[in-house]
Amino acid sequence: MNLPKTGLEAVPDCPSSNHTGERRSLQDALAHERNVLRTMIDMIPAYIYAKDAGSRFTAANKLVASRMGTVPEGLIGKTDFDFYPTEMATKFFNDEQALLKSGRALIDCEEVAHDSITGQDRVLLTSKIPLHDEHGKLTGVVGIGFDITERKAAEERMASSDRLESIGRLAAGVAHEINTPIQYLNDSVSFIREGVGELLAYIDKLHAAMPQNPDNKPDGNDDVEYLREELPPALSRVADGLTRIAEIVRSMKHFSHADQREMSDVDLNAAIASTLVIARSEYKDFADLETSYGELPKITCHGGQINQVVLNLVVNAAHAIGDVVARQGGRGKISVKTSVEGGFVVAAIGDTGGGIPEGIRARIFDPFFTTKEVGKGTGQGLSIARNVIVKGHGGELDFDSEPGQGTTFYVRLPIQRAG
Repeated sequence: MNLPKTGLEAVPDCPSSNHTGERRSLQDALAHERNVLRTMIDMIPAYIYAKDAGSRFTAANKLVASRMGTVPEGLIGKTDFDFYPTEMATKFFNDEQALLKSGRALIDCEEVAHDSITGQDRVLLTSKIPLHDEHGKLTGVVGIGFDITERKAAEERMASSDRLESIGRLAAGVAHEINTPIQYLNDSVSFIREGVGELLAYIDKLHAAMPQNPDNKPDGNDDVEYLREELPPALSRVADGLTRIAEIVRSMKHFSHADQREMSDVDLNAAIASTLVIARSEYKDFADLETSYGELPKITCHGGQINQVVLNLVVNAAHAIGDVVARQGGRGKISVKTSVEGGFVVAAIGDTGGGIPEGIRARIFDPFFTTKEVGKGTGQGLSIARNVIVKGHGGELDFDSEPGQGTTFYVRLPIQRAG
């Protein structure tokens, strides 16, 4: 049956309504895609960023922004000069502008960037590639960097360990080779001293048997008296010098002989004494040494590693005193004292340097922290000494310091190792 038309029949969808829905769906999809990409980029443990042709940031992930002390939105339109020291920012800018000029990417370049969170510089392995628009025109750069600070530190520690081991073997070999001719020289000097004494006595007998000259003196007596006066002290000086050389050689052998891999019973006093001989050239020109060795039991340890700790502390003490002497003149003092405290042997190494400022005392054992100028310190010596060597032996390394008066470091090592 045919029904009359009412005008309420279904009407086809409006084209404009369809387009609006499609646009909304497309916008939602794009927003979702951007959110996914942003989340993925932020999760990557790398420094990821983009810059325009003027080296201004156009995008960055959270890691980059946080290490620069801001948020990703806070970087947009800014340059490295807004966040880094001028010298550091200039290097980054010049590298990027050279890339934009040549069109050649920079791949796996080591860069040093300041970390605002820790206040320290970090080593990054960075790659930067040119960014082109749809017409092929260079419009900026995209960069990615990986933090390799810890890896570099490990490599340097391994290299340092290898160098020390090689130097130790070389020093032991040189000491062994020097020891034999020194023994020859000592024996010869002793023979010459005895011979000179006998010759002078024989000359006296000859003079007594010779006729006297008008002045009642045998001919040539002045020369004999001169030799009698000068030869014995000259030979004594030679003997003293040879004794000093022999002492240095023995110290070199003792210092280098300590096994880095196997623990053994070590006389800490003897180890310190040998190390002080090796380190003498670091302080002899501006500081005096004062030692006080207590009666210590032998301890089981890696002797070579403990030698490194003591050497590091003595050299640091020498540098601290050297800085003060350079400003004020005079001479300083390095003091070394050993004792037993409870179940520990203690080596106290003090200096009359300028002391450690209050503001940095909490950081001196941090890796890479140093107050020395570039090229004179890596900031690893004290960190390795305490965190790797002394703690690895179950011991402690701490210090007392007074500004303007000096610093004393205390190395505490257990007499009986746990386990």
